[in-house]
Amino acid sequence: MRSRRFVAAVGGGTRVVVTPKNLRGYRGLSLDGYGALLEGGPDTMPRVLRGLFADRGKPVDRVSEDLWRKALHSQYAADPFVAFREVHRRVFHDMFARFGIQGDVEDCIDQAFDEYRLAKAYPEVRSVLRELEAEVAMAIVSNMDTMVLLDALHRNGLAFTFIVTSEEEQRYKPSTSIFQRAIRYLGLPAANILHIGDSYLEDVVGPTSVGMGSVLMRRSGVSGDAAPKSTPIVSDLHEAREFVRRSWE
Repeated sequence: MRSRRFVAAVGGGTRVVVTPKNLRGYRGLSLDGYGALLEGGPDTMPRVLRGLFADRGKPVDRVSEDLWRKALHSQYAADPFVAFREVHRRVFHDMFARFGIQGDVEDCIDQAFDEYRLAKAYPEVRSVLRELEAEVAMAIVSNMDTMVLLDALHRNGLAFTFIVTSEEEQRYKPSTSIFQRAIRYLGLPAANILHIGDSYLEDVVGPTSVGMGSVLMRRSGVSGDAAPKSTPIVSDLHEAREFVRRSWE
């Protein structure tokens, strides 16, 4: 008979966790917000900046999109920690200077954040999460501003007891501390938690560095950073669900 212990959940609930020696496979799941559950997100150049490019007759090509993403991630690595809004302020200034674009930076940030708030969940997300929540403990682990993320989840009818953001931890993925916080919240051994996200560096290197499992989300038509051939890959949450279930066999 399995030994059990009770763990208080953030938000006041209580759930049962099987003791480590009896665990098999992934019994906890952490998910990136944008890319795994929600479309778009900060890795995609905001529409407001695309509009400014168009106004100046400058095409938005792969080079400019990559520069946006690289500038963003360089700010994630800044020490000391830079708040999400300040990250955007610095990146907009950088893009304006690099491409000779002019605009109201604060208004651009507001429009970008509104775009993130209005992001839609991928079609299968709600139904698969309903199935998974009966089988595994789940958490969101995201580099997004906390209130923006909560607004986006609420608009899509998604709710999680455990939400870990860079704003809360004062670190961005792939920092180990943000994943260690998720481990503490889920109350499970790291080896029994699987993280799913669309960035190799943030969502594979980050969680595996603390002993968690990981799988890379590569949705159809969405590009991402390069990953070794040995990296497990799924194309949607249906495949992620089966990946989790196979770990129990």
